[in-house]
Amino acid sequence: MDEKGYAFTPLVFLLFIPIMIIAVDFDDVVHEANSIVAIAMGGDVTYSTVTNIISATEKGGQDAGRSAAYNATRVVIDKSSNLSNPNPFFASGQSKKYIIDNTLPVLNANVIATCLDMEKQTGREIYINNIKITNYTNATFSASDITITQTEPFGFYINLRGGIPIKVVQKDQVYEGTLPSISSYVSIRGMEDPYIWVNSKQRTSNIIYEYPYYKDYENSYFFDENVSVDDHRLNFLWECLNGTDNPSQITPRPYYFPDPLGGLTFFDRLENRSTSSDSNNKTWMSTFILGDPLKDEHAGNEIVSRLDHEYFSGVTTNVGPIYIGTGNDKEPMQDSSGTAVFYLSKKYKDFFGLDDWYNN
Repeated sequence: MDEKGYAFTPLVFLLFIPIMIIAVDFDDVVHEANSIVAIAMGGDVTYSTVTNIISATEKGGQDAGRSAAYNATRVVIDKSSNLSNPNPFFASGQSKKYIIDNTLPVLNANVIATCLDMEKQTGREIYINNIKITNYTNATFSASDITITQTEPFGFYINLRGGIPIKVVQKDQVYEGTLPSISSYVSIRGMEDPYIWVNSKQRTSNIIYEYPYYKDYENSYFFDENVSVDDHRLNFLWECLNGTDNPSQITPRPYYFPDPLGGLTFFDRLENRSTSSDSNNKTWMSTFILGDPLKDEHAGNEIVSRLDHEYFSGVTTNVGPIYIGTGNDKEPMQDSSGTAVFYLSKKYKDFFGLDDWYNN
């Protein structure tokens, strides 16, 4: 009988037993489920910590690489201001080494700062290369961990080798593994080209910007897409010569374009090479020279190809203008500075698919 005077038969009492058991089991299930959720949440934080380290390493390589590439251009340009220095360029193979050596400390500092911050936020302990991150002073990676590769003209990759040990520790949880290979793309767009500045005897400055009309899958430049007889211009050749459209009211700075025929890579330009050191011609680029900044050194011969590396090597054989117009209106095309005839070698006229004369 209960407190209200109800009597329970043995059968009714037996019905309560499963309910009591279920209640006890449910409490255990809830406790177990909470434990599983806690483990899962902890695992998520540990996993996200690892992925954040990878992401920070990639971003750090990108930022550090661009800073190092810019500094490399300034080293050459600033050395050239010393007139007693006959060769301000990097020695053979040293431009990549300079960029790696200057990328490394910035990358290390970025990764260490990021990991220390993540330790504070997550309560985890982070180890890289089997050293606790709080024990590092300035180096998680070494120069032997980094390489540089290039697949196109307007940037390169900073590559961190895979297999470097990493460990993230939480109470009752440890993640141990290795970093994957990490490649960070570094753009060189917007950097000054020391090759142009030094070889023009500090008379011409050019900034590396990409010619927008080139179609790499067709290897087509569209330099003679349109003929303007009235203006005696070829479009888009004239646009390529005009480059950034003279936004600062300075001399126009021509665009750069892929040149698998005989161009130079960014690193070749830092080392003042006449031919590329990279066997992959998809990494080569060229630009044009406006006017005739070295006319005094050409012994009065202004008929020099205005393709940059041909101009600086003094190519005058089989070089001529591009004529536009008919009859008395036939005139040689001038460059976008409006001060000089644009000359080009037959080798590159053929390569670009240009004619010697356009009359419509």
